[in-house]
Amino acid sequence: PYVVRIKVPRKEEIRSKDIIRGWVIVHSSKVDDKVLFKSDGMPTYHLANVVDDHLMKITHVIRGEEWLPSMPIHMLLYKYLGWEDEMPEFAHLPLLLRPDGNGKLSKRDGDKLGFPVFPLEWMDPSNNVVSSGYREKGYFPEGFINMLAFLGWNPGTTQELFTLDQLTEAFSLERVGKSGAKFDLEKAHWYNQQYLRSKPNKELANLLMPFLEKAGINTSMAFAENVCGLMKERATFIPDMLEGKYFFIQPNEYHEQTFNKKWKEETPEILSGFRKVLEEIQVFTSSNIESSFKEYLERNEYSIGSVIPNLRLLITGIGSGPSIFDIIELLGKEETLSRIVNGLNKLTSTQIK
Repeated sequence: PYVVRIKVPRKEEIRSKDIIRGWVIVHSSKVDDKVLFKSDGMPTYHLANVVDDHLMKITHVIRGEEWLPSMPIHMLLYKYLGWEDEMPEFAHLPLLLRPDGNGKLSKRDGDKLGFPVFPLEWMDPSNNVVSSGYREKGYFPEGFINMLAFLGWNPGTTQELFTLDQLTEAFSLERVGKSGAKFDLEKAHWYNQQYLRSKPNKELANLLMPFLEKAGINTSMAFAENVCGLMKERATFIPDMLEGKYFFIQPNEYHEQTFNKKWKEETPEILSGFRKVLEEIQVFTSSNIESSFKEYLERNEYSIGSVIPNLRLLITGIGSGPSIFDIIELLGKEETLSRIVNGLNKLTSTQIK
């Protein structure tokens, strides 16, 4: 049995041009006579890769930098096979690094740290282990593409959000950096958040409805659209909007920390008084509700900082969220009054420990 090797010239420089790294010069003494045909007659990757790319008329070979040491061999093969004039251009991309910058990003890193490394969910056939994908995790294609483009590349401007057409126009391999690109999970979230915020409420509501149905919440599309309008500034992924489930269901529990910190002996009397103010509002809009609220506080010399958290607690059951006046407008007068009464009954009869 025998193998067939490439005969690398001795005592000369092999010059290879890379789009990202410029001229790469390697002395032939550093290059092995690689096997081209194994003893069973099968070609190795080096030969098969070059022949395959030539037959398919590949114009650009774009691959990871781990293949950079193989470029001199591949350049020589094109030359020896008489295809030098048809040789593709080469570009060796920098490695994607772990979030801490230490080492190459791997599937195991994603599984361990809780973020996807594949565009789509993927099962390893060797062990049936499933790795999550960006689509299944709720990333929008636009955000994913932006994130991917900026791993090692920059446009030379301060612009960070690009449509696909804009990226096609702006992207060039020449502006890809040589150093490894550190994967930034927070930046990936930021891209998704920006595209979520930019989407019409109707589109977001369509995406939210399956999650509402799964949670056993029945509502109209119009109401869901309004909820999305209030919640999208606070969401990174569509399921995050379920934090606003209080829009659909009256609270049965109330945020313990807010209650213990903000609820005072006089709070029930203050909120009961504001309930009467709400009853008198004819045009039930956020601006009218807010102005009536402020007039009520000023008239009675109440502090807004001590009342707002408790009003929110009664209406939503939690201590944070969108403007409470926007929430009240969306819920409507009848529902809001009901929640104030129910909340006061529960919180004045049962002390949260």
